[in-house]
Amino acid sequence: MSLTITEPHQTKAKDKDKDKAHARAKARARAKAKTPTLDPEIRRDITAEIVNSPAHHRALRRSNAAWFDQVWYDTYRKEYLVLNHNGDWFPVQDGTLRRHCKVRGMLTASAKHEVASEFEEYATMVQSHRPVGYAGPLAGHCKGLRRVNGQMILVTTDPCLPQPMPGPWPVMHALIEGLFASPEHDQRVYLYGWLQCAIQALHAHWRKAGQVLVMAGPVKSGKSLFQKVITQLLGGRECRPYGYMTGATDFNADMFGCEHLRLDDENGNTDIKARRQFGARIKELLYGHEQRLHGKHKDALLLDPVWRMSVALNEEPENMQVLPPLDDSLEDKLMILRAARCPMPMPTGSLEEESAFWSTLMNELPHFTHFLLHEFEIPAALRDSRSGIRHWHHPELLQSIRELSSEVRFLALVDRALLTLHLQECWEGTANDLEAQLLAIPDVRSEAQRILYFPNACGTFLGRLARLCPDRVQHQNTRAQRGWKVLPPESHRP
Repeated sequence: MSLTITEPHQTKAKDKDKDKAHARAKARARAKAKTPTLDPEIRRDITAEIVNSPAHHRALRRSNAAWFDQVWYDTYRKEYLVLNHNGDWFPVQDGTLRRHCKVRGMLTASAKHEVASEFEEYATMVQSHRPVGYAGPLAGHCKGLRRVNGQMILVTTDPCLPQPMPGPWPVMHALIEGLFASPEHDQRVYLYGWLQCAIQALHAHWRKAGQVLVMAGPVKSGKSLFQKVITQLLGGRECRPYGYMTGATDFNADMFGCEHLRLDDENGNTDIKARRQFGARIKELLYGHEQRLHGKHKDALLLDPVWRMSVALNEEPENMQVLPPLDDSLEDKLMILRAARCPMPMPTGSLEEESAFWSTLMNELPHFTHFLLHEFEIPAALRDSRSGIRHWHHPELLQSIRELSSEVRFLALVDRALLTLHLQECWEGTANDLEAQLLAIPDVRSEAQRILYFPNACGTFLGRLARLCPDRVQHQNTRAQRGWKVLPPESHRP
């Protein structure tokens, strides 16, 4: 007979194993007690349960049914959209959605003998039954589901439009009067008309064409301040789309959540190709229909944002060259106002005074909005069926723009090359003849090549000059060809 001697440390190890097993048994018992069970009378086969009453419906019966009913799936960004405490939607990934569902009573782990968990069934249902092609803010539209271009989209937030309220707005009135009213030209009727049409379109959530509001004036005249006021009038959201407007980038997703497209001349490009691209974008964004949203590494979408655009410029000629050339197709799409430098209607010498001035302007916004929507009326002579109000260009600014235009530079080149150097009383011929003669003169060849950089540039400039200054450039068409006659300046005429 052998005697087995158990060491003390072996006894302690066995006791520890027993304690651990006992603890695991208690944990399983607690988990089982917490696991919800169905009444035996309504227990059914798991397959029938999934087909007839999906598992996530059981969670909806427990609590938070309204929240679960408002979860959507963004197929554009591959994200879920859930509601926050303000009633706005925000994007979450699968793991975050799982946590939101768990705290609202949904089971995220599969029970024994179940094919999938309640959360897995719910997430699958959202992806297949509640997909949206776009989810995010959309300029000029309230949050909620909409159908655009044949697909469902989810607008996640509202613009913060001031609600009209009768009342005085003396500080706003003084600011606008100082900026845009002068003895020669009271431009306020055009400003009020432009703002009225913009606000009406936003309140109606309807895309309507509208001019670019250009404000040109001296440095520190208040142009940028008034642009900030416009942003608040149009919903409180703005972006800087200059790169997209001039072709520096093809991505424009940030623009679709902002009602106010705000530009200034701080980084303006005076290159003629960029200016022409700027003009093409104006016609596309403000006068087109559905707009193409193009995000980085994303497929393009067609949406219907409600936009307005403003540009603040210094009135020096080199700054005015940021604007696109005013050809026939673009002239009526710009509202060009001159902003004067004037004392501010309230002190602005310190940060506290600037803050008080801004707060006063914001407090007057509801009253100013009421004036625009319910008191101001666009004169019948200024109404326009497309934009709401006819365009207007300040005469001095228009003259400055035209003096720097390509066609005026071209006419000066023609004067120097043909009328001064060759002492001709006038020139007659076709556009091709004129271009060939300019390129044949060594003194003007390089400048002519810079100006005539696109096909039929010579004929295009002659056509514009015939409309701008008919005393200098005239048509001389025949059955065989389209001819032109260029007369010298009056000071050079015999």
